[in-house]
Amino acid sequence: MMNKDFKPLFENLNMNPARGENETYDEYVTRRKKVNFILKRYKQAGREVFESVFPEGVTIEGMDNIIKDTQNG
Repeated sequence: MMNKDFKPLFENLNMNPARGENETYDEYVTRRKKVNFILKRYKQAGREVFESVFPEGVTIEGMDNIIKDTQNG
């Protein structure tokens, strides 16, 4: 049951467990680690927090920027 205000958060995120044709093994491993990190944080924080932090949807670049901002203080 979806309400009319429902926005998919992960549509911009490549969550495919398979390696892409143009993706090196190192890129694949890095992407999978980042996706798993994002999903872990999503399970901890919840949908409401992620909707407020990522109003246009979750991206790896967006999460990287948030991590950099928190590390820089």
